[in-house]
Parts: sequence; structure tokens; C-alpha cells
Amino acid sequence: MAIPVSELQKVNPSSIIELFELELVTALHGVNTVYRFHAGSNMNANGELVWKGNAYQRFPVEAEGFEYTGNGQLPRPKIRVSNLLGTITEILLTVNTTTAGNDLNGAKLTRIRTLARYIDNANFDGGSNPYGTPDPTAEFPQEIYYLDRKVTENRDVVEWELAAAFDLAGVRAPKRQCINNRCQWVYRGTECGYAGAPIADENDVLLDGVTDSPEAVAYYAAKDAFEAAKQPLADAEAALNSATNTLNDVSGTWSLMETRYLRLGFTADYYVRGPKYTIFGPARGTYIGVWNGATVTLGDTYRRGKLRATDESANRLGSGTFSWFEIERWALDTTAISDAQAAYDSALSTYNTAKSNYDSAESALATAFDAWRTSPPYQGQLDAIGDVCGKRLSSCKLRFGELADLPFGAFPGIGTFFT
Repeated sequence: MAIPVSELQKVNPSSIIELFELELVTALHGVNTVYRFHAGSNMNANGELVWKGNAYQRFPVEAEGFEYTGNGQLPRPKIRVSNLLGTITEILLTVNTTTAGNDLNGAKLTRIRTLARYIDNANFDGGSNPYGTPDPTAEFPQEIYYLDRKVTENRDVVEWELAAAFDLAGVRAPKRQCINNRCQWVYRGTECGYAGAPIADENDVLLDGVTDSPEAVAYYAAKDAFEAAKQPLADAEAALNSATNTLNDVSGTWSLMETRYLRLGFTADYYVRGPKYTIFGPARGTYIGVWNGATVTLGDTYRRGKLRATDESANRLGSGTFSWFEIERWALDTTAISDAQAAYDSALSTYNTAKSNYDSAESALATAFDAWRTSPPYQGQLDAIGDVCGKRLSSCKLRFGELADLPFGAFPGIGTFFT
């Protein structure tokens, strides 16, 4: 968290502790060492100050010029470090062997400030902070600068001028050009990510196979087999989807098997009797189904058919009317289900065979490519056949596929074109 404002407004707040971290860059300085230093010592045997568990070396350092003004200019602070023992000069000589005349320019300097009441307990005799409770999150916003220019170097001090990240000489914002139609990545580089076989030349013309090494011949043979396995798999997948849909459709299909209506008052009756309607109110009772003289539950199997008759009958509430309907017997279409299941089983078997052939061809292709890629002639063969990316979106699709997530290093949505 940030330092509470209430803490800063106290009559006697604890001291501000100023720390510095200098981070080197491997590309410029040969190493990525981080130097931590503080112009003072702790209260535990005058040892190195500890913040967030990191020790900050006791070292004479002075920094100034961090203030922001209202004239629109960014601050360009200066930092001076003691060089009495030649320590800094030794570091400069080392990094200059990687980049001549660098003098640590480009190194990242972070200015960290907190209050004494928040620093680690290890800084105090007895292992307890007498000013407050340590809090590694309590600090002022970190200020990040980069060493931009060495101002002075002598046997006493070394001084640099600092600059903000976007105030460095030669830095352009944005760092990448916003171009619509031309990829800016290095072909087969880290950002491009393509590590496959040669596909096409700079005009997106497909390359012929390499025939001057057995590894290349084996690769292109495996590639032909892989391509040949694609269409059977696609056809089998389409057939399986169709068979699955058909099976799902017929699995819930009920067919009318027969319709009966017979009222003889015997055990061979077939009918549905409707509710009785009386002059005193709405319908009373429920529909009653009778099949072959036995009462059955109306639902999926037995259903009410067409109205066949009504009659009058007396009851204790008065006269009313019964409705009489045909009774229908329904059943699942087992023949259609059996046929659909057989078709599905056949389609699944065909698909599994096609998928197995496809997976085997894909694995063989990867093995053949690894053998070719690790053979000595590989790079020379790439150069000989013109394996060059055209830097177009179409070039990317040729290598990664039409529907793949393309690492295209341009911005197709804007209107600036490369000419």
C-alpha cells in the first residue's frame, strides 16, 4: 500500500529512507546483475539496511533533481556515487567489454522511499522495530529512470544523468510501426514462432520437394501420406455426425400401432371414457382407458383417439353426459431405432479407423521432419529452395493454417499500408 497521508502529516513522523536499485541489461552489459545500495547503515551493528528481505549495501551516494515542475519538461535527475576505491570504474571497464563506451548507459535505476517505521526488524538491535510495525507494502510510488549519460568520472565520484523511459535519445513511440499489410517479425524468430518445414517462397508460391538428401525425401513422402489422410477423416467425421443426428431423431419416435373401439360391456372392451359433465358444474372425473377389458394408464403407450359417442345417464346430482373415444396404442419404432443404431456403429468404426490413420500419419510426419531438421544439409537446403516468408497475411496462413491463431506481426485493422 502507499504511505498513509496521516502518517506524513504527523508532527514528528519517522525518517524517510531512500534506497536505490540498479539493474543491468544482459544485451548491453553482459550480465543482468542487480546492485542495491543505500547512503547509510542500519541500527544493528551498523550493518547493511534490509528492506523486503533484501540487503542494501552501505555506499556513499547522492541523488537530486527528481522534482517535477510545471513547465512541461520531464525531470532529468543526477546521481553521484563514490569511486574512492575504484569500485565503479571496475564495473564500467567490465561492461564496456560487452558494449564499447557504454559506461552503464541504459541500466535501470529504481528509487525506493519508505519510512523508518516500516523497514524490517532485522535493521534494529534486538530484532524489533521500535518505531512501528514493519510493512513491506508501505512505500512511496517507485520512481524508475535509466542511466542516460555519464557526466563525470574521476577517482572520487562517478556521476550520471538519468532519463525517464520515454525520454531517452533515439527512442520512438510507438516502438513498432503500425502497418496494415506487412509482418514485422523475423521469419522463424521468437515472435514468429514458425519452426516447420519450408512451405513457400516470398511470393507465396509453394516450394517443390527437396530431393538431394534421404531425410528430405522421407519427409515429403510422410507429408504426402499425411495430406492423403485428411479427406477420409473429414468424410468419416461428417458421416458420423449425420448418423448421430439420425439416431437421436428416431430414438424418441413413437408410432401409432393400432386404434380400437368396442363397447360391449365385456372383458374385450376397447375405449376411452371421458369426464362426466353435469348441469351443476364443470367436468367431473378423469379420462379412463380400457384395453381388452382392462383399465390402462393413458400416456405414451395408450392415448385418446377420436370422439365416437356421447350418452345420457343419471346420477345423484342429476343428469349428465359421458364422452366415448377410440383408444390408440403407440410404441417406439424399434425397427427405425435398430437401423439407425447399426448405421451409427458402422460410421463410428469408420471414423475410428480414419482417425487412427490420421494420427499415425501425423506422428510419422513429425518424426520425419525432426530427422530432416537435425540433419546437416537442412539449413543449406532451406536457403537453396528459397524458403522466405512473404510477410503477408496469406504467407502466415500458408504456414499455420487458415483457422489457426496467427502470430501476424502487423495491424490489419488500420489503414496504413506498406509500399
